[in-house]
Amino acid sequence: LPADDQLPPPRFFIDQLWLRKFLGAYVIGGYSRLVFATSKARYFPPDYLENCRGLEPAIYIAWHANLLATPVMAPDLSKLVNLTSPHPDGQMAGALSEAFGITTISAAGASARQGASGAIAGFRGLFRALKTGKSVFLAAEVPPVPGRHIAPGIVPLARKTGRPIIPVAAASTRRSILERIWDENQVHHPFSRFAVVGAPVLWVTDAMTDEEAAAILKRDLDAAYAEALVRAAAAEALGHLG
Repeated sequence: LPADDQLPPPRFFIDQLWLRKFLGAYVIGGYSRLVFATSKARYFPPDYLENCRGLEPAIYIAWHANLLATPVMAPDLSKLVNLTSPHPDGQMAGALSEAFGITTISAAGASARQGASGAIAGFRGLFRALKTGKSVFLAAEVPPVPGRHIAPGIVPLARKTGRPIIPVAAASTRRSILERIWDENQVHHPFSRFAVVGAPVLWVTDAMTDEEAAAILKRDLDAAYAEALVRAAAAEALGHLG
């Protein structure tokens, strides 16, 4: 994993590593714990969590907009590993994940905009986690590239490890959507009801190319996210998740 002295130097006070970790673990983390302590989740299908347990170790993926809902999208956070960027925002997100008992790997993802910096180390770390029985939870796309496109390392990771990919989406009845941010992130509010929608599980076989598998994942993840938003909107109108 990258050492602290390999991180980019802070440009502003807010980019100080200790401050980002404090904000992630205690400020955002404290608020998030309040959200999940006062909220309830309903799953579609209802046996989603039970099915996930039977498939683990698995590769969970969700659009970046959904990452703040991670605590309700996987059955056991203590057995979960995620990938965080070594940059300030990523370190803050990593501290938040660790506050919920999730193990983090700090490495940059690969994209046409970012190149492959750190991607090999990240892939190896995720590979080792899956081989030792841990599941991984990944943003389906690599920030900060606009648009929802499946990151290039997800399908190869599933192919190499032989583990299934579980696409999942969530939406809450009380939320703000940050429309000016590249990923249109959902910020959830206390006393919410979450709709968590599991898309069809994908096993990457030799019969499909990486491009075909990525297209299936995008289609199914888009559909799951759209369904979660509709169910949450209906729940807000009716007062319950139907």
